[in-house]
Amino acid sequence: MGLLYISAMLKKQGHQVQFIDNLDRHTKGIEKYKKPKDKYYGTGKFYTKTVEKPKIINFIDRKFKRYGMPEELFEEKLKSIGRIDGIITGITLTYWYYGGKKTVEKIREFYPDTPLFLGGIYANLYPDHSRKTFNDLNTHIINGNGVQSLNQVLKYYNTEMINDYDWFEEILLDYSEYKKISYAVILSSIGCPYKCTYCSTPNMWRFKYKSLDKIRQELGMILKNHPNIKNIVFFDDAFLLRPDLEDMLFMLKDFNVNYHLPNGIHAHRINQKLSDLLKEAGFKIIKLGYETSNPDMQKKTGNKVTNLDLMNAVKCFKQSGFDMKNIGAYIISNLPGQKINELYEAIDFCLDLGINPNINEYTPIPGTKDYLELIEKNILPKNTDPLLLNNTYIPYWWEKGISKQELEKVKLYLKQKKKAIENERI
Repeated sequence: MGLLYISAMLKKQGHQVQFIDNLDRHTKGIEKYKKPKDKYYGTGKFYTKTVEKPKIINFIDRKFKRYGMPEELFEEKLKSIGRIDGIITGITLTYWYYGGKKTVEKIREFYPDTPLFLGGIYANLYPDHSRKTFNDLNTHIINGNGVQSLNQVLKYYNTEMINDYDWFEEILLDYSEYKKISYAVILSSIGCPYKCTYCSTPNMWRFKYKSLDKIRQELGMILKNHPNIKNIVFFDDAFLLRPDLEDMLFMLKDFNVNYHLPNGIHAHRINQKLSDLLKEAGFKIIKLGYETSNPDMQKKTGNKVTNLDLMNAVKCFKQSGFDMKNIGAYIISNLPGQKINELYEAIDFCLDLGINPNINEYTPIPGTKDYLELIEKNILPKNTDPLLLNNTYIPYWWEKGISKQELEKVKLYLKQKKKAIENERI
């Protein structure tokens, strides 16, 4: 989404932009490798290829895959671009930097001397690591976000810089480069006022929300240019916290689409009126941020949810007539200080409420309170390679956390419990 905003800002300045999305499942030419197939609500699987593992994770007994566009197709698209003045790319999750580096290496095969700028969450959270990692690829590391970061690029070319306007309010997401998409992602707000100990969002963004007029305009433009879209996904971290939420939900009813909230909403904000409005507006998939069933851990990590909050939210959703198969709750495994029994308790709690538990493995993120405490207490080795902090890899080596074997038992327990519930329904 960051690159889509940057594309729109550059076009507003009068620049020409060409855009390549390596995770576009419907990109032209992909059918030669895998026929795109949408599942429920426009979702689907990426093309994947098993590749050689980096040496640092050779000891981990898992396949290492590249997701997204086949390398050969990426090469075709790079060849077709022609002369360009600059390249902008970004890496989101910190432990994805390896894939980002492989992408930049491939770009350099076709554009060895073109100025290349790299930003994103990884570059902001790991400025020294990113400079060291991409130094041999002649890459300019860009820190910051919004207008500030893009002006660093424009300054390099000694061209007109962007006046410091409210980019989030003024700029509409630029989906014009996509020929076909099965859903669109938008933001009605950025940031989050909560300070959860495991989350980096407050360090990245100040909480702000987009005006209703701009949201209406953005949705109208997207659906006009892509009339086949039937699903809109909100990627907000704090969707329910805007003061004019009820007005926004009334407005969203005007568009004949399904809406989805996959990022974990704040359960304590749900009441019967809001639940009814969400249902009437057309919301389908909703994920609740639950994280842990331990009340002490709930308070310690951010105090944003209680077991009672979750119970109340689910009760409201049931009363509103939601399809409960589409209501889920995120549970974080491997939180610092977490006991294994807390995972089983959280799973049982969600299943007893009639919603789907989703196990998310914890990732230590630089700059967060949890990360700083883990380093200070020597629980986590300092300067650990971000690739090793991939949440799927941590259970293989982090002796202070929940082991791979324990986590596999938890996942098997969840699978068996779900199967038993399905059998009872039959």
